[in-house]
Amino acid sequence: MTETEHPPHPQTPDSIAGVIVAEGGRVTFARFMELALTHPTLGYYPRVDRLLRRSGDFSTAPALSPFFNHAVARLITELLDAALTATPPQAPSLGPSASPAGTRAGVIELGGGEGHAAEAVLRLWDEERPKLREHVSYRILEVGPRLRATQGAAVEGLRAKGWNVAWGSDLAAACAHTRPAVIMGNEFLDALPVHLVRVDDDGLRECHVEGAAGELREAWGPLSDAAASEAGLLFGTLDPGRLAALTRDGCLELSSSLDSLFTRLAAVMPTGSLLSIDYGEWFPGLPPTAERWGGESLPLRGRTIRGYFRHQMVSDTLARPGRQDLTADVDFAAVDLHGRRHGFETVLFTSLAAFLRAAGAEAELAALEEGTACTASDPIEADRQATVLRSLLDERDLGGAFKVMLQVKE
Repeated sequence: MTETEHPPHPQTPDSIAGVIVAEGGRVTFARFMELALTHPTLGYYPRVDRLLRRSGDFSTAPALSPFFNHAVARLITELLDAALTATPPQAPSLGPSASPAGTRAGVIELGGGEGHAAEAVLRLWDEERPKLREHVSYRILEVGPRLRATQGAAVEGLRAKGWNVAWGSDLAAACAHTRPAVIMGNEFLDALPVHLVRVDDDGLRECHVEGAAGELREAWGPLSDAAASEAGLLFGTLDPGRLAALTRDGCLELSSSLDSLFTRLAAVMPTGSLLSIDYGEWFPGLPPTAERWGGESLPLRGRTIRGYFRHQMVSDTLARPGRQDLTADVDFAAVDLHGRRHGFETVLFTSLAAFLRAAGAEAELAALEEGTACTASDPIEADRQATVLRSLLDERDLGGAFKVMLQVKE
């Protein structure tokens, strides 16, 4: 400890384990995941400033592929255009004159990473749709002050040209003084806390995390009310005999936070589009959940929660709490179900590979291979981009692991 540092206040926990002890010594795994990722001072996202490259913990599509950014930016712009065209008569005009204060249309990004998506969207607008500068605000929901600074640096030049960009630490703050038209999350849903539930002959048991003497350990016990409610909603039953048929390893992951997320989304965006890009599946359910977009052959559920630390996948999710990323495959059937309960209708669910092909990725790949792509400054960069794009176009690789979901609220 240096001369300028001070010991923590005796009543202020200085570790995630300490927070759990302060909360009674035992929390659900979902609560542990929430603390480990978003605790204001001890959580992963508030503490990091770099997620990617050598100094970060993982790599993600927006940082790796300029074409991905460009394709997403074009889709967001199309959705924004549709919203502006459908502006209700009672709403302030978004016509030729600048929008009055507080009535700008908003494009809201849930978790901005290092600012790659924001930069791509704003650059597209700056080059092709400069008049949007007077009517649209780009907002980023970001809990991490260091990540905010990184995102700010990425869009600094575009802000200097007059584009309106602002941040909020929660959804309401991010949407303040705008009329949200498009909300987008790239690898946002996979960080939502999940309850871990074991299905066996003894019934349903939930994973809890206990903290004592600075150590963390898993402990299994009865279902929490939140987990039981989510399971009942998704499956219509808590019968372990019926639920066992849905899992490959006896484990179910349940994201009860989806309900509160969609409650908040519906409150800030009465009409508009929600675009989600993430890895996961349309997992099978039981009546009354309908397999509306998942196809005939659905993958079984199982334990997918894992950590990432310095580009290495970590199976021990309790290791390095607050210093490693935690993530779980997204259950898109649950996202669809919660969305419909709040007025969001799924109009598109497809693989990232199919989405990129429809956006012209195969022509871009050919240009990269031929050395004629405008996105690559030299042959080495062209080869790097081509390698990434091939992976994003491969249904057996990232192109199949990642999905694109569009939900519309009218």
